[in-house]
Amino acid sequence: RSCSAAGAGAGAGMAGGGGLAQQKVAAPKLPKDLTKLHLRVLSDVRMRRLLPPGALLILAVSGGQDSLCLAKVMFDVAAAHSWRLHVAHCDHRWRDDSAANAEHVRALATEWGMPFSLATAEEPLHSEADAREWRYKQLLRIATEAGAEHVLTGHTASDRAETLLYNLTRGAAAG
Repeated sequence: RSCSAAGAGAGAGMAGGGGLAQQKVAAPKLPKDLTKLHLRVLSDVRMRRLLPPGALLILAVSGGQDSLCLAKVMFDVAAAHSWRLHVAHCDHRWRDDSAANAEHVRALATEWGMPFSLATAEEPLHSEADAREWRYKQLLRIATEAGAEHVLTGHTASDRAETLLYNLTRGAAAG
């Protein structure tokens, strides 16, 4: 699926109270050409009350398709909810091109006008479990330093299954 959207639109809602004349309240202004993915994300966020308006959101961006898509979707809809976005990249140093990948993510964050934080492992991490634990500690550190209460990660269905199994082995919830 495409993660791009452009344009701007406006909507209006009605609010009223206790015998007073009803007053129009502006709904968030969203881009016009939202994809089904954009709408699904917005619907889930609204229905589950996940992200309050004006929140500072740390976007964990690995450079893979899932996290780049998350970053693009959030970039497209952030202004409508006054969300402030901050990109965080964790370099596990697994691949020879990991520094170039980190630079690519930094360049995208700069292009989109988002602050960028980079955490680089002192030594290459040797297992998925070690990498995940280190990454989440780094994301928590970055969020704390930035004053953010929310860290967003993008996952494919197989990643979610892996995370569920990881959390079950730790005795934690499925989230």
